[in-house]
Amino acid sequence: MTIPSKPTRPNQVPIAKDSISAATASASASASASSLERMLRVLDIFTETNPIWAVDDMGAALGYTRSTVYRYVRELADADLLFQVETGRYALGARIITWDRQLRVSDPLVRAVRQLEPDLPQWSDQQVWLFCRLFKDQVVCVHQVGELVDTVSYARGTPRPLFMGATSKVILAHLGARQHSQLFLENPEAVRKSNLGQSWDEFRRSLHNIRRKGFVLTTAEVDVGVFGLAAPIFDGDGKVVGSISCVRPIQERDAALDEQQGQQIISLAESLTRTMAALSEPPKKMG
Repeated sequence: MTIPSKPTRPNQVPIAKDSISAATASASASASASSLERMLRVLDIFTETNPIWAVDDMGAALGYTRSTVYRYVRELADADLLFQVETGRYALGARIITWDRQLRVSDPLVRAVRQLEPDLPQWSDQQVWLFCRLFKDQVVCVHQVGELVDTVSYARGTPRPLFMGATSKVILAHLGARQHSQLFLENPEAVRKSNLGQSWDEFRRSLHNIRRKGFVLTTAEVDVGVFGLAAPIFDGDGKVVGSISCVRPIQERDAALDEQQGQQIISLAESLTRTMAALSEPPKKMG
């Protein structure tokens, strides 16, 4: 593929005072955004394995000065995004729990899934249905139904990359051509491991084949011992926003049923797309 070259610089012209003021305002806004981004990174270090942090350890992990991390922690605690579990040690705060509940009750995808749950096929005694959303370049599970003996890593709230597993690949395939080229260029190692091809032509052809087929089946790409079958979910404008997938033990797979079950999961995804679009419409005014 051809990588566009940098545009040539036009002849320099005198800069007006208004332009200087605009540039200054832009720089100030950029600095403010950068500071906010740095503060929000504090929240990112709170994980399942490290749910509680001492303030000094936060600074060491993030490379922030002591005064900076103390200021960020104070502001996040004032906003109820962190709370002090003991002197100098913090965990995620009440506002995040409140936001999570708000997402569970208001997300049109989750609401649509709850309507669909009675119609989900029981293909196996051991199966998990996963309903995931695309957030920038990550796929996050927002709801799940069913269970497996072995826990899968796609539990609600767990972010996953775009290049591995049926749940993600079916979303990746339906992104725009510009996004595909950018992702291919920026993630060479992930592309290499994705089984989607090593060259740009192979990568693009693989994604085209997924779109044409309508569903994806992968085996043990994310979790050992299971396989996944997935189809894309779209918004009212036809833009891919997520996926529905079913994860089952590998020994439960019957290859003769792949196509039939693939068409079933496409039908379920289409139903979710329609229901979600209806739920997303603003309420009609009375009178």
